[in-house]
Amino acid sequence: MKRGTQNLLLLLIGSAVLWITLDGSYLRYVKPSLYPFLLISSVGFILLAMVAIIRDIRRGTVSDEQAGMHGHSDVRGHINMPRPSDMLDNALGDANVHGSSDVVDRDQFGHGAAQHDHEHGSGRAQWLLLAPVAALLLVAPPALGAGAAVTSSPVQVVPRDIAAEQPKLWAFPPLSAEPSPRLPIVDLVDRALQDSSHSLDSREVTISGFIIRPKDLAQQHPDTPDADLARVVITCCVADARYVLVHLSGMPEVIDDDAWLEVRGVVETGSAQRDPDHTPTLVVTGYQRIEAPDRPYERGR
Repeated sequence: MKRGTQNLLLLLIGSAVLWITLDGSYLRYVKPSLYPFLLISSVGFILLAMVAIIRDIRRGTVSDEQAGMHGHSDVRGHINMPRPSDMLDNALGDANVHGSSDVVDRDQFGHGAAQHDHEHGSGRAQWLLLAPVAALLLVAPPALGAGAAVTSSPVQVVPRDIAAEQPKLWAFPPLSAEPSPRLPIVDLVDRALQDSSHSLDSREVTISGFIIRPKDLAQQHPDTPDADLARVVITCCVADARYVLVHLSGMPEVIDDDAWLEVRGVVETGSAQRDPDHTPTLVVTGYQRIEAPDRPYERGR
């Protein structure tokens, strides 16, 4: 890859990372605490690219000046060069001694080598490296939603190898005294399965997430309003993304996948322990459609 292409690629990468960091799009890919690291690294990429570009420009200017000086000295020394006729006679003499076929072969070899070097230097495959950077600048991928659920694993509060056993219980902090406290879905699932103080019993809570309708349910019973409310959970970035789900019971209408809802309801006692995947069931008492939040992911445990 030529230095010009390297510098341009470095500049575009830094610009793309800086762009998604400043406009908040980085939250679709990594956790919020990585903001300062993204900012510093993007500025560093841009500075490195600018230093390399300025250095190459200066080197090119010096090379041009040196080439001009060499050309001038060649003109002044032209009177000492042999005459063209003498050069031709010498070349013909060498050809007679060594054989004309040898001269032709060497000429063909030299021409082939020059053409071979030219073919290697004219490759444009390295420019394809700019395509992902340009795509990130022009069309930023959206946050993970229902469409990616089939390729990700649900959050396992209890490991699968001991899922059949009774999970270990401990007392969770009491819920807020407000009428319908807001909870992250991860916290609700934890409390429903492992809270020895049963803080969710008979308490209305509020959670938010996007709708996921199981494929087999949607195909066999397309008119049923049963669905799951989900959130994507990340520990560091979307590379370790997983899904945490809550079954919704008592929904009055069918809602499409990826629609964001704020749902109020009461967790059905013992539903998490009875479910094979330890997913609790929330009996819905009310809900409303909302816009997707700026921070669509929840933090992993």
